Amino acid sequence: MRNRLLIVLAVLAVLTTATFAIPLAVATAESRTREFILSREADVQRLAGLAENYVVAGADEALNEELTSYTDLYAEPVAVISTRGVAPRSTGLDLSSAEVRASISRAVRNQPDPTPPLLTPWSPDTVLFSQPIGNDAQVAGAVVLAASTADAKADIGRGWLATLAAAIAALLVFGVIAHAVSRWVLLPLQRLSGRVRDLTAGLPFAPRTGARPAAALPAGGPPELRALTRSFDAMSAAVIESTAAQRRLVADTAHQLRNPLAALQLRLDVLESQVDADKRPSVERAAAEAERLNLILGDLLSLARAETPEVPDGEVCDAAAIAVERVEFWIPAANRSGSALALHAPASVPAALTAHTLEQILDVLIDNACKYAAGAQIEVAVEAVPGAAATITVADHGPGVRGEHLDRLTERFFRGTDTADQAGSAGTRPGGTGLGLSIAAALAERSGGSLRFEGTEGGGLTAVLELPAAAAAEATMNDDGAGRLSAGVTDQEGRLP
Repeated sequence: MRNRLLIVLAVLAVLTTATFAIPLAVATAESRTREFILSREADVQRLAGLAENYVVAGADEALNEELTSYTDLYAEPVAVISTRGVAPRSTGLDLSSAEVRASISRAVRNQPDPTPPLLTPWSPDTVLFSQPIGNDAQVAGAVVLAASTADAKADIGRGWLATLAAAIAALLVFGVIAHAVSRWVLLPLQRLSGRVRDLTAGLPFAPRTGARPAAALPAGGPPELRALTRSFDAMSAAVIESTAAQRRLVADTAHQLRNPLAALQLRLDVLESQVDADKRPSVERAAAEAERLNLILGDLLSLARAETPEVPDGEVCDAAAIAVERVEFWIPAANRSGSALALHAPASVPAALTAHTLEQILDVLIDNACKYAAGAQIEVAVEAVPGAAATITVADHGPGVRGEHLDRLTERFFRGTDTADQAGSAGTRPGGTGLGLSIAAALAERSGGSLRFEGTEGGGLTAVLELPAAAAAEATMNDDGAGRLSAGVTDQEGRLP
């Protein structure tokens, strides 16, 4: 690719240089040719004026001296021809030459000489100039000058050499710039390709045979881009396979641990009835830990399923109706924890995800609020943002979470509530596996939405769930299932008691 780029830039440089070098060379030749013609035409006109008496009377010593001096000074022969029978005078010009005779013939007929062609370093060494002697009505003779083009050609050659040197210098400068630019553009690409190859080589399931993945990008383009494409294809296949293997490992591990864990719980239950009363608390704590381990395994399986990519099926649900059902379901649990649970929602808010997925997310968020904001007000609000998305917020007025922990709440096994940390030291830490919010975030992202956390005004924690929007006409509202509104539990504003 670099060689091709340099070739293209070189062609452009040559064309660009030629656009100013060629016109400049032509202008130099035209200027020197015009100067040459004007000077020689002025000379022959002056000599024609001096030769007028000679071609008529045949005697003029001043003319002889002038012709000899001119030839000695410029090394250009001159001839004066008379039509009145006077002998011609010449300072070395061959009057028998066909070109000289043709020039004399045009002059005595009072016809102008053809315009000399543009002078170049390889033009003829002489150019003939002729001038009639007399007036238009009666021509008495002619003056013919064989002008040397040596000086003019030398000047034009020097001008062209200077132009060529300037063009070569410009090409060299452009070449240095093109080399630097091509290196600046392509070197990062080469380094990126190398780093992708190094990264791919360090990944599990990296292709070792050079086989292309099924969804490989189409090959084509310069070699550097083709190499980067192949490296990216290999890395993409390795990453996809490694991610899938990680999910399978989590799911398989959790599933395989279920049976020995169930056997352990059964043995602990049997053992509890057979131990002495003073040892029973230890067995009960072991059974509680086994139960907690069972919950963690269940959440790991849920997380693995939530993180599995899923092709959207276009299903639409009523987020407001589902929020009403889930809040109604969690009211008893909220009352047991001393919390007041309320809902603010319009009549209908369509969202582009399955009802079961939204139910899972809301259950996690409301359960989390009931556990860590016990005794505080909890408000669930559903809002439809026109042309954007449906938004559900679960806000509590409990102790909240420190600001630096807000972005980590969806991390696996992270539990950052201040109250929970403080309660843990007293042995009253709320139960949980630390995976619930991770599952909720994964379900939201799999459905095309997002889950984030922010502080509640006045203190507390607010979970903001943004769902993909759906047209109101697409929402299928039924009298049963996820779209059912519980009679008698909503007032004018959709608020649950």
